[in-house]
Amino acid sequence: MRLCIAILLLFETRLVSGQNSTLFGLFPTIDHSGDLSERWSYNIYLFDAIKTGDDGSVNATVPNGSFYAYAELGGTYKLADRWFATASCVHERLFPFEPTERIENRLFQQLTFKGPQGRVDAKLRLRFDERWIRAYDAEASTFSSRLRLLGGLTWPNDKRTYLTGYFEGFLTTSRDLSYDETWATAQVGFKLGEHHAIEAGALFIDWRMPYGWLHQRYLQLTWVSKLGWSKVPSAAPGGQ
Repeated sequence: MRLCIAILLLFETRLVSGQNSTLFGLFPTIDHSGDLSERWSYNIYLFDAIKTGDDGSVNATVPNGSFYAYAELGGTYKLADRWFATASCVHERLFPFEPTERIENRLFQQLTFKGPQGRVDAKLRLRFDERWIRAYDAEASTFSSRLRLLGGLTWPNDKRTYLTGYFEGFLTTSRDLSYDETWATAQVGFKLGEHHAIEAGALFIDWRMPYGWLHQRYLQLTWVSKLGWSKVPSAAPGGQ
């Protein structure tokens, strides 16, 4: 956990430059998955980024309310012990149902390594996004792609209460390579039984904008559930 906090502090310091702006809010999330067989599983991931305030800077122009809403549905195949391949589709709305709404439809493919290392659950994930984005004033969608790398830890994996955190970097690949976005979190989780958990804590999201960086600071509350529809035992939830 000390390592997670150190990474967050270093990350925060690196981004304090330029004409940046900061907004604050809530980030309710549902993270659901289920085992369909020994090899196959599915996942559903939903969230809404709700802005409640900002730092009052000249570039803080996002109105309060739902900033962007996200829905993801995917399938995962277990390649080998601790190795998983996933394909998913995503629908996201920026300023949902407002006149300036931006709609994004996305496909992604990812490779994940995850498993216990003693009392720590470690996770490494490489994801490739294909994105079709249509702005409110555009007649057609534009295409872009990006590469994402995530590293995360959960500790301890043998207690009802645990700490979890991750850092993810985004590299745009469809134009000149650019490092445009980061996500990082440090949270506390509480298992509600074999299949459910609640996680709460700080979520840091940063977007590179024409004027500098848009810092987003959320209190995230996540309901995590993992069901075993097959006869294969499923591990208690926890992690990203």
